[in-house]
Amino acid sequence: MKVEDYFRYYPTQSSDRKRKHERIQSLCIEFAQAIDAEIDDEECKRMALFALQQCRMFANQGITIDEMRKDGKV
Repeated sequence: MKVEDYFRYYPTQSSDRKRKHERIQSLCIEFAQAIDAEIDDEECKRMALFALQQCRMFANQGITIDEMRKDGKV
């Protein structure tokens, strides 16, 4: 895959991909709420939520790349 392909916008096309993105989103929200409820230290909370945002981003990118490869687009 070319490096620029990682930075392009690929709108969600398939219902399966949309379902996968929604599942990741739902789980991340649940985890973020647990972090917010269970951690008092603001710096640790901020870092944990930032790491979770990155995790969600890379998970969603992986879902998109998997679909593109399956469809022969990369």
